[in-house]
Amino acid sequence: MTTVEQAVNLLFKNETDGYIFIYTPPKVGSTTLVTSLRVSLGKSFNIIHIHDEIMLRVLTGIQNVSINDIIHYLAQLGKQVFVIDVFRTPIERKISEFFEKIAPYHFNNTETNIASYPMSRIVKRFNQIFPFLENGDHSFDYYGITPVPFDFSRKYTVQLFNEVTYIKLRLVDSHLWAQILSTIFKLKIVIISDYTTKNKDIGNLYSTFMAEYKIPSNFLDDIHNSTFLQFYYSHEERCKYLDSWASKMAPPFVPFSSDQFNFYIQLCFENKYINDLQTQHYIDNGCFCKECSRKRRDIYFLALSGHTQFDKIIHSNTTPLPLPKFPSNLFKIKT
Repeated sequence: MTTVEQAVNLLFKNETDGYIFIYTPPKVGSTTLVTSLRVSLGKSFNIIHIHDEIMLRVLTGIQNVSINDIIHYLAQLGKQVFVIDVFRTPIERKISEFFEKIAPYHFNNTETNIASYPMSRIVKRFNQIFPFLENGDHSFDYYGITPVPFDFSRKYTVQLFNEVTYIKLRLVDSHLWAQILSTIFKLKIVIISDYTTKNKDIGNLYSTFMAEYKIPSNFLDDIHNSTFLQFYYSHEERCKYLDSWASKMAPPFVPFSSDQFNFYIQLCFENKYINDLQTQHYIDNGCFCKECSRKRRDIYFLALSGHTQFDKIIHSNTTPLPLPKFPSNLFKIKT
């Protein structure tokens, strides 16, 4: 057995005809995509959420296999393989990434204690590391393809390359994801919001920060030149986005140098005492057993009826939920 085959067996407990890789950077709405597609597609697809090769090595323990190796291996077997990436506007993405690690790394304190800090302290730390927070784009940086121009009329792109279907979405269009994904997969997809920062313990602080933060003018100048913002946002959309932040602009700020940031990160890791290992990360963890599949079906129908709050599908706790009645034409897809 090759190392790629070993990695596939470790990543996927069941064989299916379809595989979906939510292969994105962090904090772009990818967890919502994973849960939504797992609930909507059931056993027809294996769905994995992955950010980079480091995460792959943690999941498999195998050192010399890449995510692209696995993607192309499955495609060569004749499987349906989809790879989904999401673009999120750069400032919001940086803020969300910062808050994701604010307790275990950036302040090494509990979220409850950090919530009592003055906002000026939170803003200063964020500005100090602003240039070093997420800047890349997986479609350009990791997929090994040349992305096609974004389709601003459809609000998504689909690109077939080497028998792999690459899908690019934007977080700003998340209200359209159900329609977009239903069209692509030709099945009724429901969107279930999962793992959003505003719903965490640090949510109130995050919301206050988003409302009050003023971006230093030199940072906004850099955002003006963002290659990815120019690629995924039309001229009109870029102007509207940049103008919205220009109305909330602060004087220039001098962030950490590269050496200072490297020292800062090293110190954060050495001092870290809070365990940020996430268990039961998703509403739907992808188990294909009979009871978890039944609970998945229940959540799917409840989501169709307008419910927005759901218990997690945990293997040891899968009591079926009461289901509403639906009209017979509910599942017809408009293309």
